[in-house]
Amino acid sequence: MMSKLRIFFLCFSLQFLPLFSQDQFFGTSESQFREKIKTIRLDNGLTVVLMKRGTSPTVALYIKFLVGAVDETPEEAGTAHLLEHMLFKGTKTVGTTDFEKEEKYQKQIEVWGTELDDLKLKIRDLTTRGETIPPSLQEEADTLNRRLKNLIQLQDAFIVKNEDSYIYEQNGEVGFNAYTSQDVTNYQIQLPNNRIEVWAKIESDRLKHPILREYYTERDVVIEERRMRTDDSGAGVLREKFFSLAFESHPYRKPVIGYSTGLPFLKIEDTKTFFQKHYTPDRMVISVVGQFDFEETESIIRKYFSDLKPGKPRPTYKVEEKSFPGEKRFKVYHPSGSQMMVGFLKPPYPHKDNSSFDVLSTILTSGTGSRLYKRLVLEEKLAVSVGAANGYPGERYQNYFVFFIKPKEDAKPEAIEKIIWEELTKIKENGIPKEELDKVKNQMVSDFIKTLDENGSIADLLSYYQLLYGDWAGLFRQYTSIMKTSSNDIQLLIPTYLSKDKVVVGILEDVRKKSE
Repeated sequence: MMSKLRIFFLCFSLQFLPLFSQDQFFGTSESQFREKIKTIRLDNGLTVVLMKRGTSPTVALYIKFLVGAVDETPEEAGTAHLLEHMLFKGTKTVGTTDFEKEEKYQKQIEVWGTELDDLKLKIRDLTTRGETIPPSLQEEADTLNRRLKNLIQLQDAFIVKNEDSYIYEQNGEVGFNAYTSQDVTNYQIQLPNNRIEVWAKIESDRLKHPILREYYTERDVVIEERRMRTDDSGAGVLREKFFSLAFESHPYRKPVIGYSTGLPFLKIEDTKTFFQKHYTPDRMVISVVGQFDFEETESIIRKYFSDLKPGKPRPTYKVEEKSFPGEKRFKVYHPSGSQMMVGFLKPPYPHKDNSSFDVLSTILTSGTGSRLYKRLVLEEKLAVSVGAANGYPGERYQNYFVFFIKPKEDAKPEAIEKIIWEELTKIKENGIPKEELDKVKNQMVSDFIKTLDENGSIADLLSYYQLLYGDWAGLFRQYTSIMKTSSNDIQLLIPTYLSKDKVVVGILEDVRKKSE
Protein backbone atom coordinates (compact mmCIF):
# COMPACT_ATOMS: atom_id res chain seq x y z
CA MET A 1 0.00 0.00 0.00
CA MET A 2 1.32 3.44 -0.92
CA SER A 3 2.25 5.76 1.92
CA LYS A 4 0.29 8.96 2.49
CA LEU A 5 3.41 10.87 1.43
CA ARG A 6 3.54 9.03 -1.89
CA ILE A 7 -0.16 9.62 -2.46
CA PHE A 8 0.34 13.32 -1.77
CA PHE A 9 3.17 13.52 -4.30
CA LEU A 10 1.23 11.66 -6.99
CA CYS A 11 -1.90 13.74 -6.57
CA PHE A 12 0.05 16.96 -6.55
CA SER A 13 2.13 15.98 -9.56
CA LEU A 14 -0.58 14.61 -11.79
CA GLN A 15 -3.43 16.97 -10.95
CA PHE A 16 -1.94 20.29 -9.86
CA LEU A 17 1.50 20.55 -11.46
CA PRO A 18 0.13 22.21 -14.63
CA LEU A 19 -1.69 24.81 -12.50
CA PHE A 20 1.10 25.76 -10.09
CA SER A 21 4.74 26.59 -10.56
CA GLN A 22 7.25 23.75 -10.38
CA ASP A 23 9.07 25.71 -7.68
CA GLN A 24 5.95 25.53 -5.55
CA PHE A 25 5.73 21.76 -6.10
CA PHE A 26 9.20 21.07 -4.74
CA GLY A 27 8.91 23.73 -2.06
CA THR A 28 5.76 22.02 -0.82
CA SER A 29 7.48 18.63 -1.09
CA GLU A 30 10.39 19.83 1.04
CA SER A 31 7.96 21.24 3.62
CA GLN A 32 6.20 17.87 3.80
CA PHE A 33 9.53 16.20 4.51
CA ARG A 34 10.65 18.82 7.00
CA GLU A 35 7.52 18.24 9.12
CA LYS A 36 8.53 14.60 9.48
CA ILE A 37 12.29 15.05 9.96
CA LYS A 38 14.45 15.78 12.97
CA THR A 39 18.16 16.50 12.47
CA ILE A 40 20.59 16.07 15.38
CA ARG A 41 24.27 16.89 15.66
CA LEU A 42 26.21 15.24 18.48
CA ASP A 43 29.10 16.99 20.23
CA ASN A 44 31.60 14.74 18.41
CA GLY A 45 30.30 15.94 15.01
CA LEU A 46 28.09 12.97 14.15
CA THR A 47 24.94 14.04 12.28
CA VAL A 48 21.71 12.06 12.58
CA VAL A 49 18.70 12.51 10.28
CA LEU A 50 15.50 10.96 11.65
CA MET A 51 12.39 10.74 9.46
CA LYS A 52 9.11 9.29 10.64
CA ARG A 53 6.93 7.90 7.84
CA GLY A 54 4.68 5.02 6.93
CA THR A 55 2.65 2.65 9.07
CA SER A 56 4.79 -0.50 8.99
CA PRO A 57 6.67 -1.02 12.30
CA THR A 58 10.04 -1.14 10.51
CA VAL A 59 12.97 1.20 10.00
CA ALA A 60 15.74 1.66 7.44
CA LEU A 61 19.08 2.41 9.12
CA TYR A 62 21.88 3.82 6.96
CA ILE A 63 25.37 4.86 8.05
CA LYS A 64 27.49 6.81 5.59
CA PHE A 65 31.10 7.97 5.84
CA LEU A 66 32.64 10.71 3.73
CA VAL A 67 35.38 8.42 2.49
CA GLY A 68 35.82 6.59 -0.79
CA ALA A 69 38.38 5.83 -3.46
CA VAL A 70 38.90 9.56 -4.07
CA ASP A 71 40.47 9.83 -0.60
CA GLU A 72 43.19 7.27 -1.32
CA THR A 73 46.72 7.83 -2.55
CA PRO A 74 47.75 5.71 -5.56
CA GLU A 75 49.60 3.39 -3.15
CA GLU A 76 46.38 2.95 -1.14
CA ALA A 77 44.11 2.34 -4.16
CA GLY A 78 41.44 -0.18 -3.20
CA THR A 79 41.81 0.35 0.56
CA ALA A 80 38.40 1.98 1.11
CA HIS A 81 36.66 -0.94 -0.60
CA LEU A 82 38.79 -3.58 1.15
CA LEU A 83 38.11 -1.91 4.50
CA GLU A 84 34.38 -2.10 3.83
CA HIS A 85 34.82 -5.88 3.48
CA MET A 86 36.97 -6.08 6.60
CA LEU A 87 34.48 -4.33 8.87
CA PHE A 88 32.17 -7.32 8.48
CA LYS A 89 34.80 -9.56 10.08
CA GLY A 90 33.75 -8.78 13.62
CA THR A 91 35.08 -7.27 16.81
CA LYS A 92 36.54 -8.45 20.11
CA THR A 93 33.13 -9.89 21.04
CA VAL A 94 31.50 -10.61 17.66
CA GLY A 95 33.00 -13.12 15.25
CA THR A 96 35.04 -15.06 17.81
CA THR A 97 34.56 -17.79 20.40
CA ASP A 98 37.46 -16.56 22.55
CA PHE A 99 39.30 -13.40 21.52
CA GLU A 100 41.92 -13.70 24.28
CA LYS A 101 43.09 -17.00 22.77
CA GLU A 102 42.56 -15.87 19.17
CA GLU A 103 44.44 -12.58 19.58
CA LYS A 104 47.93 -14.08 19.65
CA TYR A 105 47.35 -15.66 16.23
CA GLN A 106 45.90 -12.41 14.86
CA LYS A 107 49.00 -10.49 15.95
CA GLN A 108 51.39 -13.05 14.45
CA ILE A 109 49.43 -13.15 11.19
CA GLU A 110 49.74 -9.36 10.90
CA VAL A 111 53.51 -9.44 11.54
CA TRP A 112 54.41 -12.33 9.27
CA GLY A 113 51.88 -11.39 6.59
CA THR A 114 53.43 -7.94 6.28
CA GLU A 115 56.93 -9.39 6.10
CA LEU A 116 55.85 -11.87 3.44
CA ASP A 117 54.37 -9.04 1.36
CA ASP A 118 57.69 -7.18 1.58
CA LEU A 119 59.57 -10.23 0.35
CA LYS A 120 57.14 -10.73 -2.52
CA LEU A 121 57.66 -7.10 -3.55
CA LYS A 122 61.43 -7.64 -3.59
CA ILE A 123 60.99 -10.73 -5.76
CA ARG A 124 58.68 -8.85 -8.12
CA ASP A 125 61.14 -5.96 -8.40
CA LEU A 126 64.01 -8.31 -9.26
CA THR A 127 61.88 -10.14 -11.82
CA THR A 128 60.80 -6.86 -13.44
CA ARG A 129 64.43 -5.80 -13.85
CA GLY A 130 65.42 -9.18 -15.23
CA GLU A 131 67.68 -10.02 -12.29
CA THR A 132 68.19 -13.40 -10.72
CA ILE A 133 66.21 -14.12 -7.56
CA PRO A 134 68.58 -15.35 -4.82
CA PRO A 135 67.58 -18.86 -3.70
CA SER A 136 67.72 -17.72 -0.06
CA LEU A 137 65.16 -14.97 -0.75
CA GLN A 138 62.75 -17.37 -2.43
CA GLU A 139 63.27 -19.94 0.33
CA GLU A 140 62.52 -17.33 3.00
CA ALA A 141 59.34 -16.31 1.18
CA ASP A 142 58.23 -19.95 0.88
CA THR A 143 58.87 -20.52 4.59
CA LEU A 144 56.87 -17.44 5.58
CA ASN A 145 54.06 -18.47 3.26
CA ARG A 146 53.79 -21.87 4.98
CA ARG A 147 53.93 -20.21 8.41
CA LEU A 148 51.18 -17.76 7.48
CA LYS A 149 48.91 -20.53 6.21
CA ASN A 150 49.46 -22.49 9.42
CA LEU A 151 48.65 -19.46 11.59
CA ILE A 152 45.51 -18.74 9.58
CA GLN A 153 44.39 -22.33 10.09
CA LEU A 154 45.01 -22.10 13.86
CA GLN A 155 43.11 -18.82 14.13
CA ASP A 156 40.24 -20.19 12.09
CA ALA A 157 39.32 -22.53 14.97
CA PHE A 158 38.23 -19.46 16.99
CA ILE A 159 36.43 -17.53 14.23
CA VAL A 160 32.64 -17.43 14.02
CA LYS A 161 32.05 -16.43 10.41
CA ASN A 162 29.30 -13.92 9.59
CA GLU A 163 28.14 -13.73 13.20
CA ASP A 164 26.80 -10.18 12.73
CA SER A 165 24.66 -11.42 9.83
CA TYR A 166 23.36 -14.27 11.98
CA ILE A 167 22.45 -11.92 14.85
CA TYR A 168 20.63 -9.61 12.45
CA GLU A 169 18.81 -12.52 10.81
CA GLN A 170 17.53 -13.60 14.22
CA ASN A 171 16.20 -10.06 14.65
CA GLY A 172 14.35 -9.87 11.34
CA GLU A 173 16.79 -8.03 9.09
CA VAL A 174 16.24 -7.16 5.45
CA GLY A 175 18.92 -5.82 3.08
CA PHE A 176 21.96 -5.99 5.36
CA ASN A 177 24.68 -4.76 3.01
CA ALA A 178 27.32 -2.13 2.22
CA TYR A 179 28.88 -0.34 -0.74
CA THR A 180 31.90 1.81 -1.51
CA SER A 181 32.01 4.49 -4.21
CA GLN A 182 34.45 7.19 -5.20
CA ASP A 183 32.83 9.53 -2.66
CA VAL A 184 31.31 7.55 0.21
CA THR A 185 31.18 4.26 2.09
CA ASN A 186 27.72 3.10 3.14
CA TYR A 187 26.38 0.46 5.57
CA GLN A 188 22.67 -0.34 5.51
CA ILE A 189 19.96 -2.53 7.00
CA GLN A 190 16.22 -2.61 7.63
CA LEU A 191 14.87 -3.96 10.94
CA PRO A 192 11.72 -4.05 13.07
CA ASN A 193 11.55 -0.78 15.00
CA ASN A 194 11.92 -2.57 18.34
CA ARG A 195 15.40 -3.73 17.28
CA ILE A 196 17.05 -0.32 16.90
CA GLU A 197 19.14 -0.85 20.02
CA VAL A 198 20.42 -4.18 18.66
CA TRP A 199 21.61 -2.30 15.57
CA ALA A 200 23.21 0.46 17.66
CA LYS A 201 25.14 -2.06 19.77
CA ILE A 202 26.48 -3.94 16.75
CA GLU A 203 27.34 -0.93 14.60
CA SER A 204 28.96 1.13 17.37
CA ASP A 205 31.01 -1.92 18.38
CA ARG A 206 32.07 -2.33 14.73
CA LEU A 207 33.43 1.23 14.80
CA LYS A 208 35.04 1.11 18.24
CA HIS A 209 36.65 -2.34 18.30
CA PRO A 210 37.09 -3.67 14.75
CA ILE A 211 39.33 -6.71 14.33
CA LEU A 212 40.67 -7.11 10.79
CA ARG A 213 40.68 -10.89 11.01
CA GLU A 214 40.99 -12.93 7.80
CA TYR A 215 42.71 -9.95 6.18
CA TYR A 216 44.82 -11.91 3.73
CA THR A 217 42.08 -14.32 2.70
CA GLU A 218 39.65 -11.41 2.22
CA ARG A 219 42.24 -9.52 0.23
CA ASP A 220 42.36 -12.52 -2.11
CA VAL A 221 38.56 -12.37 -2.37
CA VAL A 222 38.79 -8.73 -3.51
CA ILE A 223 41.52 -9.62 -6.01
CA GLU A 224 39.19 -12.24 -7.47
CA GLU A 225 36.31 -9.75 -7.45
CA ARG A 226 38.43 -7.35 -9.45
CA ARG A 227 39.34 -10.07 -11.94
CA MET A 228 35.66 -10.92 -12.51
CA ARG A 229 34.26 -7.37 -12.59
CA THR A 230 37.07 -5.56 -14.39
CA ASP A 231 39.74 -7.72 -15.98
CA ASP A 232 37.23 -10.25 -17.38
CA SER A 233 34.62 -7.60 -18.20
CA GLY A 234 34.81 -5.55 -21.37
CA ALA A 235 32.76 -2.76 -19.79
CA GLY A 236 35.03 -2.79 -16.75
CA VAL A 237 38.21 -2.55 -18.80
CA LEU A 238 36.80 0.26 -20.96
CA ARG A 239 35.56 2.22 -17.94
CA GLU A 240 38.86 1.94 -16.07
CA LYS A 241 40.89 2.99 -19.11
CA PHE A 242 38.49 5.86 -19.82
CA PHE A 243 38.88 7.52 -16.44
CA SER A 244 42.61 6.87 -16.22
CA LEU A 245 42.94 9.05 -19.35
CA ALA A 246 40.05 11.44 -18.79
CA PHE A 247 41.45 12.54 -15.42
CA GLU A 248 45.11 13.48 -15.70
CA SER A 249 45.69 14.63 -12.11
CA HIS A 250 42.59 14.13 -9.99
CA PRO A 251 42.20 10.92 -7.92
CA TYR A 252 38.88 10.12 -9.64
CA ARG A 253 41.17 8.47 -12.19
CA LYS A 254 41.68 5.52 -9.77
CA PRO A 255 39.24 2.59 -9.80
CA VAL A 256 37.26 2.03 -6.60
CA ILE A 257 38.33 -1.59 -6.41
CA GLY A 258 42.02 -0.73 -6.80
CA TYR A 259 44.71 -1.93 -9.19
CA SER A 260 45.52 -5.57 -9.90
CA THR A 261 49.22 -4.89 -9.27
CA GLY A 262 48.63 -3.07 -5.99
CA LEU A 263 45.88 -5.08 -4.30
CA PRO A 264 48.15 -8.04 -3.41
CA PHE A 265 50.37 -5.70 -1.38
CA LEU A 266 47.85 -3.58 0.57
CA LYS A 267 49.23 -3.62 4.11
CA ILE A 268 47.07 -4.30 7.13
CA GLU A 269 48.70 -1.50 9.15
CA ASP A 270 47.97 0.99 6.36
CA THR A 271 44.36 -0.23 6.29
CA LYS A 272 44.07 0.34 10.06
CA THR A 273 45.53 3.83 9.68
CA PHE A 274 43.06 4.56 6.86
CA PHE A 275 40.20 3.50 9.14
CA GLN A 276 41.38 5.68 12.03
CA LYS A 277 41.86 8.67 9.75
CA HIS A 278 38.57 8.56 7.88
CA TYR A 279 35.99 6.64 9.94
CA THR A 280 35.34 9.48 12.36
CA PRO A 281 31.99 10.84 13.58
CA ASP A 282 32.55 14.27 12.03
CA ARG A 283 32.60 12.54 8.61
CA MET A 284 29.61 10.36 9.38
CA VAL A 285 25.84 10.58 8.91
CA ILE A 286 23.22 8.20 10.28
CA SER A 287 19.76 8.24 8.73
CA VAL A 288 16.76 6.45 10.26
CA VAL A 289 13.56 6.29 8.22
CA GLY A 290 10.34 4.52 9.14
CA GLN A 291 7.92 4.22 12.03
CA PHE A 292 9.69 4.83 15.37
CA ASP A 293 9.79 7.11 18.40
CA PHE A 294 11.98 10.21 17.95
CA GLU A 295 13.05 10.63 21.57
CA GLU A 296 13.74 6.94 22.22
CA THR A 297 15.78 6.56 19.02
CA GLU A 298 17.77 9.71 19.68
CA SER A 299 18.52 8.46 23.19
CA ILE A 300 19.77 5.11 21.85
CA ILE A 301 22.02 6.76 19.26
CA ARG A 302 23.49 9.15 21.83
CA LYS A 303 24.10 6.24 24.21
CA TYR A 304 26.08 4.17 21.72
CA PHE A 305 27.71 6.70 19.38
CA SER A 306 28.47 9.78 21.52
CA ASP A 307 31.84 8.43 22.69
CA LEU A 308 33.26 8.04 19.16
CA LYS A 309 36.29 10.30 18.94
CA PRO A 310 36.28 13.07 16.28
CA GLY A 311 39.07 13.11 13.72
CA LYS A 312 41.50 15.77 12.69
CA PRO A 313 40.34 18.35 10.11
CA ARG A 314 40.90 17.12 6.56
CA PRO A 315 42.53 19.75 4.33
CA THR A 316 40.77 20.83 1.16
CA TYR A 317 41.97 18.78 -1.79
CA LYS A 318 44.49 20.92 -3.68
CA VAL A 319 44.45 19.36 -7.13
CA GLU A 320 41.65 20.31 -9.49
CA GLU A 321 41.35 18.68 -12.89
CA LYS A 322 42.28 20.98 -15.76
CA SER A 323 40.93 20.33 -19.24
CA PHE A 324 43.52 21.12 -21.89
CA PRO A 325 42.34 21.87 -25.45
CA GLY A 326 42.48 18.78 -27.62
CA GLU A 327 40.49 15.57 -27.84
CA LYS A 328 41.55 12.31 -26.21
CA ARG A 329 40.96 9.03 -28.00
CA PHE A 330 41.89 5.44 -27.27
CA LYS A 331 41.02 1.85 -28.11
CA VAL A 332 41.11 -1.25 -25.97
CA TYR A 333 40.73 -4.83 -27.14
CA HIS A 334 38.79 -7.43 -25.20
CA PRO A 335 36.94 -10.69 -25.97
CA SER A 336 33.49 -9.14 -25.50
CA GLY A 337 30.93 -7.14 -27.45
CA SER A 338 31.97 -3.73 -28.82
CA GLN A 339 31.24 -0.68 -26.65
CA MET A 340 31.82 3.08 -26.71
CA MET A 341 32.18 5.83 -24.11
CA VAL A 342 32.05 9.52 -25.03
CA GLY A 343 32.54 12.01 -22.22
CA PHE A 344 33.05 15.66 -21.25
CA LEU A 345 34.43 17.26 -18.07
CA LYS A 346 31.88 19.38 -16.19
CA PRO A 347 31.22 21.02 -12.79
CA PRO A 348 29.59 19.18 -9.87
CA TYR A 349 26.42 19.89 -7.89
CA PRO A 350 25.32 22.51 -6.83
CA HIS A 351 26.61 24.37 -9.93
CA LYS A 352 23.52 25.30 -11.98
CA ASP A 353 24.97 23.70 -15.12
CA ASN A 354 24.94 20.34 -13.34
CA SER A 355 21.12 20.46 -13.32
CA SER A 356 21.10 21.37 -17.00
CA PHE A 357 23.14 18.24 -17.70
CA ASP A 358 20.54 16.16 -15.84
CA VAL A 359 17.87 17.49 -18.18
CA LEU A 360 20.07 17.04 -21.26
CA SER A 361 20.73 13.42 -20.28
CA THR A 362 16.99 12.72 -20.16
CA ILE A 363 16.35 14.49 -23.46
CA LEU A 364 19.03 12.52 -25.27
CA THR A 365 18.93 9.01 -23.81
CA SER A 366 16.06 8.38 -21.38
CA GLY A 367 13.42 6.12 -22.91
CA THR A 368 12.49 5.10 -26.43
CA GLY A 369 11.34 8.63 -27.27
CA SER A 370 14.68 10.23 -26.46
CA ARG A 371 16.64 11.81 -29.29
CA LEU A 372 19.69 9.59 -29.42
CA TYR A 373 17.70 6.42 -28.82
CA LYS A 374 15.47 7.24 -31.77
CA ARG A 375 18.41 8.09 -34.05
CA LEU A 376 20.89 5.37 -33.08
CA VAL A 377 18.64 2.45 -32.13
CA LEU A 378 15.33 2.88 -33.94
CA GLU A 379 16.11 4.80 -37.13
CA GLU A 380 19.74 4.24 -38.13
CA LYS A 381 19.93 0.86 -36.31
CA LEU A 382 23.57 1.47 -35.42
CA ALA A 383 23.29 0.64 -31.71
CA VAL A 384 21.69 -1.91 -29.42
CA SER A 385 21.47 0.61 -26.57
CA VAL A 386 22.48 4.14 -25.64
CA GLY A 387 22.56 5.76 -22.22
CA ALA A 388 24.13 8.67 -20.39
CA ALA A 389 25.39 9.37 -16.87
CA ASN A 390 25.80 12.78 -15.26
CA GLY A 391 28.23 13.10 -12.35
CA TYR A 392 30.46 10.16 -13.21
CA PRO A 393 32.44 8.61 -11.51
CA GLY A 394 31.73 10.81 -8.44
CA GLU A 395 29.95 13.99 -7.37
CA ARG A 396 32.18 15.62 -4.76
CA TYR A 397 34.46 17.17 -7.39
CA GLN A 398 34.49 17.97 -11.10
CA ASN A 399 33.18 14.96 -12.97
CA TYR A 400 32.12 13.72 -16.39
CA PHE A 401 28.98 13.65 -18.46
CA VAL A 402 29.30 10.36 -20.32
CA PHE A 403 27.48 8.57 -23.14
CA PHE A 404 27.53 4.76 -23.09
CA ILE A 405 26.81 3.07 -26.41
CA LYS A 406 26.63 -0.60 -27.39
CA PRO A 407 27.06 -0.63 -31.19
CA LYS A 408 25.52 -3.27 -33.40
CA GLU A 409 27.95 -5.85 -34.70
CA ASP A 410 28.93 -4.13 -37.97
CA ALA A 411 28.33 -0.50 -36.93
CA LYS A 412 31.16 1.98 -37.43
CA PRO A 413 32.04 3.98 -34.28
CA GLU A 414 32.61 7.10 -36.39
CA ALA A 415 29.04 6.87 -37.73
CA ILE A 416 27.69 6.71 -34.19
CA GLU A 417 29.85 9.62 -33.09
CA LYS A 418 28.71 11.67 -36.11
CA ILE A 419 25.08 11.32 -35.01
CA ILE A 420 25.94 12.38 -31.45
CA TRP A 421 27.55 15.56 -32.77
CA GLU A 422 24.58 16.18 -35.07
CA GLU A 423 22.12 15.97 -32.20
CA LEU A 424 24.22 18.23 -30.01
CA THR A 425 24.48 20.76 -32.84
CA LYS A 426 20.69 20.73 -33.30
CA ILE A 427 20.24 21.61 -29.65
CA LYS A 428 22.90 24.33 -29.83
CA GLU A 429 21.29 25.95 -32.87
CA ASN A 430 17.57 25.33 -32.31
CA GLY A 431 17.16 24.78 -28.57
CA ILE A 432 14.50 22.52 -27.03
CA PRO A 433 10.80 23.08 -27.85
CA LYS A 434 8.75 23.97 -24.75
CA GLU A 435 6.49 20.93 -25.17
CA GLU A 436 9.48 18.55 -25.22
CA LEU A 437 11.16 20.29 -22.28
CA ASP A 438 7.97 20.18 -20.18
CA LYS A 439 7.47 16.50 -21.00
CA VAL A 440 11.03 15.66 -19.96
CA LYS A 441 10.73 17.58 -16.71
CA ASN A 442 7.46 15.82 -15.86
CA GLN A 443 9.19 12.51 -16.54
CA MET A 444 11.98 13.50 -14.14
CA VAL A 445 9.42 14.47 -11.48
CA SER A 446 7.72 11.10 -11.93
CA ASP A 447 11.03 9.25 -11.58
CA PHE A 448 11.81 11.30 -8.47
CA ILE A 449 8.45 10.42 -6.90
CA LYS A 450 9.09 6.71 -7.44
CA THR A 451 12.21 6.90 -5.26
CA LEU A 452 10.13 8.23 -2.36
CA ASP A 453 8.02 5.14 -1.75
CA GLU A 454 10.56 3.04 0.12
CA ASN A 455 12.26 3.66 3.46
CA GLY A 456 15.66 2.43 2.24
CA SER A 457 15.70 4.71 -0.81
CA ILE A 458 14.79 7.73 1.29
CA ALA A 459 17.38 6.90 3.98
CA ASP A 460 20.01 6.52 1.27
CA LEU A 461 19.19 9.91 -0.29
CA LEU A 462 18.87 11.82 2.98
CA SER A 463 22.20 10.54 4.30
CA TYR A 464 23.91 11.16 0.94
CA TYR A 465 22.87 14.81 0.59
CA GLN A 466 23.46 15.52 4.27
CA LEU A 467 26.96 14.05 4.08
CA LEU A 468 28.12 15.52 0.78
CA TYR A 469 26.41 18.88 0.88
CA GLY A 470 25.65 19.51 4.55
CA ASP A 471 21.86 19.47 4.21
CA TRP A 472 19.45 16.71 3.24
CA ALA A 473 17.17 19.37 1.69
CA GLY A 474 19.76 19.72 -1.09
CA LEU A 475 17.84 16.86 -2.70
CA PHE A 476 14.88 19.18 -3.25
CA ARG A 477 17.02 22.16 -4.20
CA GLN A 478 18.57 20.03 -6.93
CA TYR A 479 15.15 19.27 -8.40
CA THR A 480 14.06 22.89 -8.05
CA SER A 481 17.14 23.81 -10.11
CA ILE A 482 16.25 21.13 -12.66
CA MET A 483 12.75 22.53 -13.01
CA LYS A 484 14.16 26.04 -13.60
CA THR A 485 16.39 24.81 -16.44
CA SER A 486 15.56 26.63 -19.67
CA SER A 487 16.20 25.79 -23.30
CA ASN A 488 18.87 28.50 -23.35
CA ASP A 489 20.62 26.92 -20.34
CA ILE A 490 20.88 23.64 -22.24
CA GLN A 491 21.98 25.34 -25.45
CA LEU A 492 24.87 27.03 -23.62
CA LEU A 493 26.20 23.66 -22.43
CA ILE A 494 27.26 22.73 -25.96
CA PRO A 495 29.89 25.43 -26.66
CA THR A 496 30.92 25.61 -22.99
CA TYR A 497 31.54 21.91 -22.32
CA LEU A 498 30.47 19.63 -25.18
CA SER A 499 32.90 20.63 -27.91
CA LYS A 500 35.14 18.48 -30.08
CA ASP A 501 38.31 19.88 -28.52
CA LYS A 502 37.18 18.72 -25.06
CA VAL A 503 35.87 15.25 -25.81
CA VAL A 504 37.19 11.92 -24.51
CA VAL A 505 36.29 8.95 -26.71
CA GLY A 506 36.94 5.36 -25.73
CA ILE A 507 36.22 2.40 -27.99
CA LEU A 508 36.31 -1.24 -27.01
CA GLU A 509 36.80 -3.56 -29.98
CA ASP A 510 36.08 -7.26 -29.79
CA VAL A 511 39.53 -8.87 -29.96
CA ARG A 512 37.91 -12.01 -31.33
CA LYS A 513 37.01 -10.08 -34.51
CA LYS A 514 40.53 -8.70 -34.78
CA SER A 515 41.99 -12.20 -34.79
CA GLU A 516 39.60 -13.53 -37.44
